[in-house]
Amino acid sequence: METFGDLLLSVGPFHWLALAAVLIGLEMVMPTQYLIWPGIAAAVTGLLAAVVATGWMAQVSVFAVLSIALVAASHYWPKAAVEPGVTSSLNQRTDQMIGRTATVAEDFHQGQGAVTVGDTRWSAQSADGSDFAAGTRVEIVSADSTLLKVKRAG
Repeated sequence: METFGDLLLSVGPFHWLALAAVLIGLEMVMPTQYLIWPGIAAAVTGLLAAVVATGWMAQVSVFAVLSIALVAASHYWPKAAVEPGVTSSLNQRTDQMIGRTATVAEDFHQGQGAVTVGDTRWSAQSADGSDFAAGTRVEIVSADSTLLKVKRAG
């Protein structure tokens, strides 16, 4: 039976690719984002070991350096990719409607009424306080909670 030292000295490209498969496979079933980076580092180390004949110490060093660099970069890259001051409208349904056109569902009275956007009816308020007749096309200019502010389209 081989000792651990003998096994360590015989580490080759397929060992690294197997480690990469295990780490990336675990990443798929775990709710983290940490195992993907050592998995990528193991894959790169395996490919490097297949191309360049290196000793186990060099391979472990490449794996360690790549793992640390990729994990560190993963903490800073997503934050740097987002422009400062830009907010997302993801999961903000009313914000996504700004600029769309709607149809007045019922006559506005004192600047208040209802509009239909797609198949949904929304409470609406005229941006300038004017009244609209049912069937009028309006444009959504802003939203406050579930109240849409509209102006005449066109």
